[in-house]
Amino acid sequence: MNNANRYIDKSILGIFAHPDDETSSAGCTFTKFAQMGANVTVITATRGELGTLGTGDLSVSRKELPAVRERELSKVLSLFGANPPILLGYKDQEVELEKTEVISGRLRDHMELIQPDVVITFGPQGISRHSDHIAIHRAALSAFNSYEQDTDKKVSLLYVAIPELVAKEFDLDIDGPETQPNVFVSTHEYIDVKVKALRTYRSQEDAQEFAEWLENSSEYYESFKIVDVDEDAVITFENLLED
Repeated sequence: MNNANRYIDKSILGIFAHPDDETSSAGCTFTKFAQMGANVTVITATRGELGTLGTGDLSVSRKELPAVRERELSKVLSLFGANPPILLGYKDQEVELEKTEVISGRLRDHMELIQPDVVITFGPQGISRHSDHIAIHRAALSAFNSYEQDTDKKVSLLYVAIPELVAKEFDLDIDGPETQPNVFVSTHEYIDVKVKALRTYRSQEDAQEFAEWLENSSEYYESFKIVDVDEDAVITFENLLED
């Protein structure tokens, strides 16, 4: 089979809190598998209206920021070869105020339409302990469990995860499954796309800082934690998409 069509019948869904979460967490992964035919969709809970107000020569007002970040997100997903974003419309830093079952129900409805084979989202500590990230984890986990029970196909839930040493380098106060990745994606062919995507988020200082870090990094890969497998198991992302 042509490599561009290898996963033509597969679907990957990312569920995140803010525009740019998808890029920092899995930009190379989304690009790689979109180029191999997979249907890639990203659901974003908020428009990130409490983010920074521009970098470099870009200055954005607080009122303008939500629309700016939505445009940035759309451009980035197009760059990945993914579908246009699905925005849930929650307010930045207020996702936790909504009942988990309400968010979960909305996510479950989207899963029913998208029929993902793999779902990528935050783990229990939200990789950075951000309240929106943690709220999305809870809702996505609940939605996935319901979806998994009702589907006949093999489906996998992945948490964004980074090794403990890397977490310390970025001053992330996390432990548990989010520092114990067991699914690794080689990124060397796609790192330029990830950097370009981060640079597209010109409104956000964190995105620019991460892009600079990547440009100066000699080794980088994206990693995830799949739960409910043997503790020492190391799995390739391709394994999750094989029948």
